Amino acid sequence: MFSAIFKNRRFDDPEAEREFVCRNHRRKTDSRVFFMYLAPIAYAAHIFLDFFVAGEQATQFMLLRLCVVCPGMVAIAYLFHQHHRKFGTENLICAYLLLPTLNVLYMCVMAEGIAADIYPFGVMIILYCCSAFILPSYRFMVRYSMLFIGLFWLFFPFSAVSHEAAIAHAFFQIMGTGVNVIGIYFLELTERKQHANEINLEEMISDLEASERNIRELYHEAKKADRAKGEFLAVVSHELRTPMNAIIGFSEIISAEMLGKVEPDQYREYAEHIHNSGHQLLNIINDILDLSRAEMNKIEFVKQDFDIASALRAALASCRANADEADVTVIQVEPFLHDVCINGDEARIIQALVNIIGNAIKFSEPGGSVEISTPYSAETGIELMVTDFGIGIAPEDVEQIQKPFHQAESAFVRNNGGLGLGLAICALIAEAHGGKLIIESTLGVGSSISISLPKDVVISHEANDANDAGCAQESHPPRHDKSYA
Repeated sequence: MFSAIFKNRRFDDPEAEREFVCRNHRRKTDSRVFFMYLAPIAYAAHIFLDFFVAGEQATQFMLLRLCVVCPGMVAIAYLFHQHHRKFGTENLICAYLLLPTLNVLYMCVMAEGIAADIYPFGVMIILYCCSAFILPSYRFMVRYSMLFIGLFWLFFPFSAVSHEAAIAHAFFQIMGTGVNVIGIYFLELTERKQHANEINLEEMISDLEASERNIRELYHEAKKADRAKGEFLAVVSHELRTPMNAIIGFSEIISAEMLGKVEPDQYREYAEHIHNSGHQLLNIINDILDLSRAEMNKIEFVKQDFDIASALRAALASCRANADEADVTVIQVEPFLHDVCINGDEARIIQALVNIIGNAIKFSEPGGSVEISTPYSAETGIELMVTDFGIGIAPEDVEQIQKPFHQAESAFVRNNGGLGLGLAICALIAEAHGGKLIIESTLGVGSSISISLPKDVVISHEANDANDAGCAQESHPPRHDKSYA
């Protein structure tokens, strides 16, 4: 039972044991000091017992209490309060308790009659007070209890204590000492467990703080690396645009035979391929440059009022050649809003529409169609919606494709080009206008991608024949307003 307290591995280390003792002492110092100053007053109050019980020895006993023992206890209490590190905590407590104990034993020897049977109880009172107020360590309590009992039975043959009273004292000593020792044992066991938990908690907090510092450092390093990557891409993209413009310009001159006929004709076809490839590469470079600027918060948006129908027509015109080449029909679905004024960056909105329509064409089967609609609500705003009936997007990829360089198709099976930047840029443009990019798709059925703009950016809405259009929408299925092969 005694060794169970010290089985914790933390207290096998002498340094850890000293740390526990010091911390435990700091917790109990104030209460110990208070009791050690108060106890002499309580001990001095027992002069009434001397006066009524001691008889002829009363004066001697009172003088011992008031002039020797109580001042000595106060002096030791002062040393404990101010110099316990110098003299040792347990040494001072032992000296403090020995003074009244020896005094009580002396009075047991000197007293006669009933007084001799009463005074031995003082030893037990001192022992109880020790355990209840001073709260010594378990080891100290065992040693000092044995010392108390040993001193009592050492003085017993010289006292006038009756055998009946001695038996009673022995019983109370055994029972009282057992209770004290067991109580102190469990108290110290609890204190040691608490100390061990505090150490574990401190280590855990220290580890968490270290982890937090590491995470913060890694985060800053990642931000620096990301910023460096963005700056690198921006610089490279900017530097590539100049030679790419030259390639596009000269290949256009050659393919258009501006300076004379090109022979053989195969050279002119090569120039056309170079021109088309140059445009495609320039678009990729522009996308990378836009993405890099957005990551560094340097992308510029010039907002002004513009007609959304005009922006849609411009986007359709840009995608017409791709639609013709892919044999895909782009359809404007009724009701198609006209005279809707949007406050935003027209060029960026057109760029986003071109990306979305281009993706819809790219992933549609030959002979398929892409539908464009602009549902509007005065409560929610306007949506620029592009719907295709192509390969669709898997549910787990819907959220990922809005991130840069992520594509819905597997890199091993995809048949279309691109870096996966289009929808990421569309999401940035939508967010810059206070809206969001909405993607709804079913794998193998098709996708619906829309730029949702809030009502705050809609400046005016003057729909032609709004009532007639509303009735027609309820009575008839959607009709094709315009189509581009």
